[in-house]
Amino acid sequence: MRTSGSARPGDSGGGASRRLLGVLAGSTLLQWLGGFAIAPILPLYLADHDVSVAGVGVVMSAFFLGALLSQYVAGRLAGLHGHRPVLLAGLATYAAGCAGLFVTEGVLASSALRVLQGAGAGAFEVATLTAVAVKVAPSARGRAFSAVYTGQLLGVTLGPVLGGFAGVEHMRELFLAGGAAAVLASIPVLWMLPSAGGSRGVAGTAALASTTGDRTGPVRASTEGLAAEGMITPAAGSGRPGRPGPGRPGVTWLLTPGVVGLLLCGASGGFAAGVYETCWSLLMRREGVSVELTGLTFTLFGLPYLLFAWPAGQLADRLDRRALIVVAALLRSVALVSYPMLHSLSIILVVGCLEAVVLAVINPAEQSLLAQEGAASGATGRAQGLFATVRTATTVLAALVSGAIFAVDHRLPFVLAGLLVVVVTLSLPVLWRDLVGSARPARAAEGS
Repeated sequence: MRTSGSARPGDSGGGASRRLLGVLAGSTLLQWLGGFAIAPILPLYLADHDVSVAGVGVVMSAFFLGALLSQYVAGRLAGLHGHRPVLLAGLATYAAGCAGLFVTEGVLASSALRVLQGAGAGAFEVATLTAVAVKVAPSARGRAFSAVYTGQLLGVTLGPVLGGFAGVEHMRELFLAGGAAAVLASIPVLWMLPSAGGSRGVAGTAALASTTGDRTGPVRASTEGLAAEGMITPAAGSGRPGRPGPGRPGVTWLLTPGVVGLLLCGASGGFAAGVYETCWSLLMRREGVSVELTGLTFTLFGLPYLLFAWPAGQLADRLDRRALIVVAALLRSVALVSYPMLHSLSIILVVGCLEAVVLAVINPAEQSLLAQEGAASGATGRAQGLFATVRTATTVLAALVSGAIFAVDHRLPFVLAGLLVVVVTLSLPVLWRDLVGSARPARAAEGS
């Protein structure tokens, strides 16, 4: 992975950081490829097996329930023991869930195995994002997160095509293929990532602490390094950046206004994801779109994201991430509300492409701010786990209830998702007024 100038993902670790990003992006691609060969047509498969719309929502939401149960724990474990064992455990758990779906049927059994799938996928994602947050230099995180999201969107782009061509009648074989993809994804993690060295700090701060004998080394070194770059400001009344006040527990310390705003963003984005998970294929069928073309809608959503992912990462590294998120989120809300109002597949595809570009801007900007705030508190893994847990909780809720809401009025789930995005976005300027939004504010000030 090559970038220009001095702001490279490998600045703090040379070839090791570039290898890390390559492995994470490649493994993410394989895991999401298998997952999205299954997800778009699973609601149709269930409906064809006499499962009610509400039952479809239960099975689809079970995946996110599993992720909800695993993500915060995965973030803590990645922070304590490193990302490698969590990555491998997540992939193995996901593969086991796929194998179970091949040999069993029924709403209850399918839901239980989807919980297992979700637990593995959730742990894998949190460990991946935590690894990027602690191993990549702050000025290059936008592009690094974009590399991981590029792997995800390649899976979103190619997986539905494979699933669409296989068809609902070969759903069981797709379960096996999803498990095999997860096993393949574990191979580069096993062979190319070091078995020692945890996700304990930015650019080797854990090693610095062990050398100096300072137990607060990881927290202080990472926060002081970020303060020197202008990424954070010292806490009021504290002689050290980001140190908690006396008697304040870690969770309270982590929940700064900046983190709360990010958690609200995760909640609104998760709700939208849950609506898509349960209702998109049903909406396409309602509009008379075939299974093959439904898979194509996922592909055409992924392609513009892929084309814009790298420029979006550069924007997140160079511009005010707060402004990027606010503007992009408002644009996304318009797309969410418009889908059920449109009755032309061509127009739906155009709107989907525009939403993909907007989402390509939102994701690296959110994750870069989250890494910044997590490093300021010395709890990067916990911050990633908390963000993922909140996002997944609202995804579970939306996937569970949106099927029943869709049955009442097919427009309502999408309108509710769009309104939630608007409400959250309007609160961000207040919550983030003291948050540093640029990766290089100090240099920008010098230039002015």
